[in-house]
Amino acid sequence: MRRAVEGNMMSVLTDCPSREKLGWLEQDQLVFPALAANYDMQAHLRKIVRDMADAQTAEGLIPSTVPEYTSLPGAYRNDSNWGGAFVLVPWQLYTTYGDTDTLRTYYPRMRQYAAFLRTQVADGILDYGLGDWFTPDRTFPRAVSGTYGYWRVVDALARISTVLGDNAAAADYRTQADAAARALAARYYDAATGTFAGGGQGAEALALDMGAYPEGQKDRLLAHFTAAVETAGFHLLLGEISLPAAFRVLSEAGRDDVVQRIATRTTSPSYGYQVAAGNTTLGESWDGGPGQSQNHFMLGAIDSWFTSRIAGIAQTPGSVGYAELLIDPAVEGDLTSASGSYRTPYGLARTDWARTDDRFRLTVEVPAGSTAEIHIPTGDGHATAPEGARPVRATATEVVYAVGSGHWRFGSTL
Repeated sequence: MRRAVEGNMMSVLTDCPSREKLGWLEQDQLVFPALAANYDMQAHLRKIVRDMADAQTAEGLIPSTVPEYTSLPGAYRNDSNWGGAFVLVPWQLYTTYGDTDTLRTYYPRMRQYAAFLRTQVADGILDYGLGDWFTPDRTFPRAVSGTYGYWRVVDALARISTVLGDNAAAADYRTQADAAARALAARYYDAATGTFAGGGQGAEALALDMGAYPEGQKDRLLAHFTAAVETAGFHLLLGEISLPAAFRVLSEAGRDDVVQRIATRTTSPSYGYQVAAGNTTLGESWDGGPGQSQNHFMLGAIDSWFTSRIAGIAQTPGSVGYAELLIDPAVEGDLTSASGSYRTPYGLARTDWARTDDRFRLTVEVPAGSTAEIHIPTGDGHATAPEGARPVRATATEVVYAVGSGHWRFGSTL
């Protein structure tokens, strides 16, 4: 994945260095967490945001390829998941690096883009675009991905408006986002079967990610989505738009065991199949086979799962710029140890964990100026912690501590 990123990181983030060298925008926002986990992307992506603003049309459209060296037809030029990077990348720059300047500079232009998208929305649904590019599921409704892209834009703008103190706009964008989720639920959720849009993996991942289901139906839809992945032999039958959502949904539901099984498949279609076949960069299609680009990073979203869940380095939901780390490693499957680091704006955060038989130990480095919430998995509700680690809460499966900067070592019985 890193080779694929580096092979396409030339002034703009291209999708492939072979048949074309255009700056397709969707991967900038979809794969942003993986980009930021491996490289200092702040200056590079601020430059790309400026490119997007330069390419914006009078009516507010953000073309899917920026700079727009060639004007593509129809949905290839206008898809909310591609143009939406103009809103989502600045939001990600803010949450990752604490960058408010980019939000403030381009806020009026972001609002112009959202207004353009709204002209294409009918009864809360945006039925236009490229679909879940490019999913093997031929039953996937285009309206689901189009509306999802629109929902992410207005959902992010609700948050951006709040940060910038524009509370009236924030309330309006929140209303638009909620209306889009309700509209998709009303059109595609099947109460008789507990499925969404026919039960395809990609559609259900997007529905779960944006909350497009009736009240009280989340667990039922999640159970169907998870069962569909298991039935497929832990292969993902979806496209790049729904891929990050699938990983988010599974991790947030406590099903990192499913992601671990996905990550370790070696039969097609899977990441492991490409590795076993000798590929040295990530391919455009799931099997990495001939007929498609052999150097694409658009399916690289799982890389951030290794950092945030296997190494366990993320930030708490309310944190900005990694001021408060969330250390919560996923100890799944036959994994016996993992280590990792993340260069935050405060410095380098590190983790190192191992389990031997039923014993678990975790070492954490918290950079100066930041704090951390540390989750220790346990089988008996108890853990050992150094002096200065403040217990926050405990359940039968984990103990949570709050700590400041420094070196910390924890242990437990699994």
